[in-house]
Amino acid sequence: MNKKTINPQSDLIRVIFVVLASAFSALILSLSVLAIIRLQENDLQSASIFLLLIFISLGFSKLFTVIKKKDRKSLLSFIIFLLLDIALGVIIYFGKDNTYLYSLCGGLFCISIILSRILKIIYDRSIRNVIINLIIIVLVGLLAVGLFIPVSEDQKYSPIIIICIIAVVYALIDVLAGSFSQMNVKILFKIIIRTYALEVFLGLLTTMVGAAIVFMHYEESIPTFGDGLWYSFAIVTTIGFGDYYATSLIGRLVSVFLGLYGIIVVAVITSIVVNFYNETAGKIDNKNIKKIKSEEE
Repeated sequence: MNKKTINPQSDLIRVIFVVLASAFSALILSLSVLAIIRLQENDLQSASIFLLLIFISLGFSKLFTVIKKKDRKSLLSFIIFLLLDIALGVIIYFGKDNTYLYSLCGGLFCISIILSRILKIIYDRSIRNVIINLIIIVLVGLLAVGLFIPVSEDQKYSPIIIICIIAVVYALIDVLAGSFSQMNVKILFKIIIRTYALEVFLGLLTTMVGAAIVFMHYEESIPTFGDGLWYSFAIVTTIGFGDYYATSLIGRLVSVFLGLYGIIVVAVITSIVVNFYNETAGKIDNKNIKKIKSEEE
């Protein structure tokens, strides 16, 4: 078989990159949680150290893009954003309880994320890349608004907490993007349309909303619509937290119906979509292999 079709060395490098990127994201998540815990315990010194490590980790996490692209533009942007992240971490570390300084550094941090994502869109205009980066830009922009809302004295560390939340969101999206980087989005969209999976999932969502309204009116232990929606989610996903439960006849009947519907949708429809995707992707790979062989002959 032609070397273009299978390259174990490139596959190994790709796996190593994915693992290292995931490790950086896990590190950022852990440091962010530790920083928030320390702030809740009023230990600003430890929280500042964790925050400095978060910024350093975020800066070096962009190194994988430079290694993949191997061009001067990527290297230059990496150096600029790395120095900016380290500088922001150092400034926050020596912030001395200055809420305005925390907000300013958080704002600059958000701007750096948005700018880096805009550059990624410019360099790669594929549908997957544009969608992922637009989601990050919107989420970071919305969270950044909280940095400049006036706070009381007992909430002066809220900008740091928002920075940690932004780091968590950023890391989670990076993990998901890396996990699904090899998936063909166009094929997936076509399969979702052809299998009517979108309509089925929307039907499940509508059923959950209707069930939440029923629970809110007929169950004493579920007083609000939000609690009913949370209970519906627990039933559909078969998690069963146990914090809410149905006692009335109609509530139990709706719970049984919703649980069965959720099992059918999540188990059956998901397997159909996955199998359809694998078959379609396999056919495309076979066509490419045949094309390469015909070109050789």
